[in-house]
Amino acid sequence: MASRFAAALVAALVLFSASVFADDRDFTVVNGTGYDIKGLFINPPGDNVFNENELKGVLGDGNKFDVKFTGADKGCTWNMKVTWTDDSSSIFRGLDLCKISTVTLKYNKATDTASYTWD
Repeated sequence: MASRFAAALVAALVLFSASVFADDRDFTVVNGTGYDIKGLFINPPGDNVFNENELKGVLGDGNKFDVKFTGADKGCTWNMKVTWTDDSSSIFRGLDLCKISTVTLKYNKATDTASYTWD
């Protein structure tokens, strides 16, 4: 009986700590571009050095990826750079991550226009 109580307590603490440490800016990226993405970089406006690739592999068209923030990151507005599998790249600017929970990326290769929708 005590071991079941202890296990239930540990499970409750894990769920509680996950919700406490979730950042309001965490969001999901949906690749609705029609192209595969090999690099996904998030930076605040004014920082044009995109160093840390969030992806561990290729994000195929139609697939999703969850982006998690740390407490060290500040501010609501961020830019996202995407590197395509042909090594070209596009920047999606001005994402208000305090309001966005899911962002769907769009891309028109003929006009080199990057856009997004969000909810």
